[in-house]
Amino acid sequence: MIFFGQGERVVPYGTPEKHECPKCGGERMFQPRLRYKFGHVYALFGWVYNKRYELACLECEHGWVLDKNTEEAKLDQLPIPKHLQYGLMTFLLAMVSIAIIGAGYGSFDLLP
Repeated sequence: MIFFGQGERVVPYGTPEKHECPKCGGERMFQPRLRYKFGHVYALFGWVYNKRYELACLECEHGWVLDKNTEEAKLDQLPIPKHLQYGLMTFLLAMVSIAIIGAGYGSFDLLP
């Protein structure tokens, strides 16, 4: 049986900035953060299918959506775990490898 799942994470990055919050009505600290949704197989092989960069008020969570290309240019690396970034490719590579090995063992007899 194959176990699938999905989830959503919010990862803060960078340093908080002061901005005027329209919901709180005062100058507040805003944290840049990455919100992403992901799917996974066996909780190990994952893939990210929705990324959104935000600037959110630390008091009320109100904020703005930031430009994806601009924010990714500021980062050295994405704050997403490697098993979610490259997990689907790893899973597919493992399945193809198993299929090739399985087909190879079927073509000759192991015991004389």
